Amino acid sequence: MPNRILSTLISSVKMFYRSKSSVFWTIAFPVILILIFGAIFSGGNGGKYNIHIQDLSDSQMSHKFIEALNQSEVINVIDVGKDVNISEYIRENSPTAVLIIPSNFDSAFIPGATNNTTQLKLMIDPTSTSANVITSIVISVSDHFNLAIAQGGEIITLERTDIASEQFNFIDFFLPGIIALTTMTTTIFWTVDIQSRYRENGIFKKLMTTPLTRMEWLATQILWQLVVVFISIATILVVGIALYDVELTLDPIAILIIISSSALFSSMGMILARFIKEPETAGTAANAITFPMMFLSGTFFPLETMPEYLRAVAQVLPLTYVSDGLRDAMVYDNIVGATNSLVVVVILAMIFFLIGVAVSRWKVE
Repeated sequence: MPNRILSTLISSVKMFYRSKSSVFWTIAFPVILILIFGAIFSGGNGGKYNIHIQDLSDSQMSHKFIEALNQSEVINVIDVGKDVNISEYIRENSPTAVLIIPSNFDSAFIPGATNNTTQLKLMIDPTSTSANVITSIVISVSDHFNLAIAQGGEIITLERTDIASEQFNFIDFFLPGIIALTTMTTTIFWTVDIQSRYRENGIFKKLMTTPLTRMEWLATQILWQLVVVFISIATILVVGIALYDVELTLDPIAILIIISSSALFSSMGMILARFIKEPETAGTAANAITFPMMFLSGTFFPLETMPEYLRAVAQVLPLTYVSDGLRDAMVYDNIVGATNSLVVVVILAMIFFLIGVAVSRWKVE
């Protein structure tokens, strides 16, 4: 019995090493994961949290307060002009945090003033992992001012509100990212798997004898994946509405982004599958593509907390524009931002579709 087990084990080892792609992905995939998480979570990466500040006071005390925020070393202050309509600014820029310093900020610190209190307004995206960090820093600086100037009295108070409309629940903010992620994983995994199995089973060889072209075959796969994606999205929305009273709906721009991203990721799967020989390694290879985009595209972690070089990488990842576009369309009502993301996704979809058609081979290699 031990000899039979040993001989079978040796046979499995030989089969493993005969598959070069299996060996590569077995080693490369965990390395990719540790590099991604190490880069995101390792200390001293220089990542800062952006906070957009509208200083309506524009006084000596408000300038000192902003300077104190800057000295925290993890806050990057972005100035918003006094005359800017803050609601329009939020719709056009989709910021994580906006701090409004009131016009009476300076007068509240004048001894003997009739009104010696002032209230800061912090508007924040509750889905961002940086929300609590930014809030705690603003509170800390406010407490420092109260202690240093008012000997512990409460001159500065803080009102925190969510950036998006009050009609949204907490889970509403996450749904666009979930939809983007579902679209990517569904289309890439299916395309990689089906093409590798078609090649192994000789189906492509049979398709060569038919009038069907590679472009028509890829277009068919995209249409089918679009059906599957919308079934998944409908399931997500139904469960969200039934269990969590989700208020989000798909507007025309969001639908166009989903259609375009489905074509984009299906084409990416087609390109990836071109270099996968064994169906057994198709899933691992797809993971190696989807995992980096999953964690580097701002779906789970805000880009501003990442090192600068990772933020640069995120700007070339397709999922970044899909997630941002859906979030702008479905949550922030940022039509300009959503349209810009849609244009990028459409262009990328066209490019990857043409590349996918060009690199596809139906011949047995």
